[in-house]
Amino acid sequence: MVSAILLAGGYATRLRPLSLTKPKALFPVLGKPIIEYILEGLQRAQIEDIHFSLRVMYSKINDYIASKGIKAKIAVESEPLGDAGALKYVNSLNRLDDTILVVYGDIYSEVDFNDFLKFHDEHECPITIMGTKVEDPRRYGVLVTNDDDKLEEIIEKPKNPVSDIVNAGVYAFKKSVLDKIDGPSISKNVLPKALNSMCISVYKYDGIWADIGVPRDYMRLNIELLSKKFPKGFISTEAKVSEKAELTPPYYISEGSIVTENSYIDSNTVLGRRVRVDMGSYVGESIIMDDVEIGMSSYLSGVIVADKCKIGKWNRISEGTILGEEVLTYDGIMCNRDTIILPNKEVTESIYKEGRIIL
Repeated sequence: MVSAILLAGGYATRLRPLSLTKPKALFPVLGKPIIEYILEGLQRAQIEDIHFSLRVMYSKINDYIASKGIKAKIAVESEPLGDAGALKYVNSLNRLDDTILVVYGDIYSEVDFNDFLKFHDEHECPITIMGTKVEDPRRYGVLVTNDDDKLEEIIEKPKNPVSDIVNAGVYAFKKSVLDKIDGPSISKNVLPKALNSMCISVYKYDGIWADIGVPRDYMRLNIELLSKKFPKGFISTEAKVSEKAELTPPYYISEGSIVTENSYIDSNTVLGRRVRVDMGSYVGESIIMDDVEIGMSSYLSGVIVADKCKIGKWNRISEGTILGEEVLTYDGIMCNRDTIILPNKEVTESIYKEGRIIL
């Protein structure tokens, strides 16, 4: 049998202002929280003993778990423990199975967990790490392996990487490893120490993978999945799209959304649930989260708009801009490139300077 631990307790500071009001594990990817994809993978693998380690905004994740009827055990950290400390804490509270699957709650992949666990069993190492190729390994923990898929070294965020295989945020541990955890970090404490006394196998995953650690990666993941899964676009049967609206695929329009006449939804756009795009507005290469209203004749390109925002009429929101939750912009507002607006702000005047942060 296998126990699964999902780590979803971090602050996600690099995703602010979006993460000020929403835990990263609940960030929507094509209409559903990223953690839901992980849970679906566990379900396909028939893994039923599921544990969560939570801390930041834990009640929101807890409410989501309850709303889905997911049977899981919740451990809430009272203080930051690090990823290894979280595993030690969950292990101390529960009787876990001998094999423990660990997945970061902000990682998207389409890995077959059964195949991963089969690899773990066949290689007979107490620890298995999932590795994947990335274009820029300097941002991650780089895995140096031998010809037998055994880990020789892990190098955190190297300036000159010797490999393009990085730690992909999925592990399998024998329970005996968790029983001996010492230190807060898996990559900096547990793995280097383990390498001195045991083998660590590396499962090389070749598929869609993303760590949504920064807004650029979050946007890229949605666009990549759109082009691969819905190249002709997707419209929920519960959405209302005017016959006089113009749509250029790929796009994703979620349930309850309304796209009115003479509006234009351009390619690489995701509309969350209950979004309203009023007459004559343009939205392109953007992620619009739930319950957003976009006033008539507005223009949004290359932006991320959090839940419950209200965009006034005749707005122009330029590329790289991020609006936190419940932002209200007045009519006729222009936000220049790379503007960051924190949650619950009223924007009454245009923002002409690029890169402004509205506190």
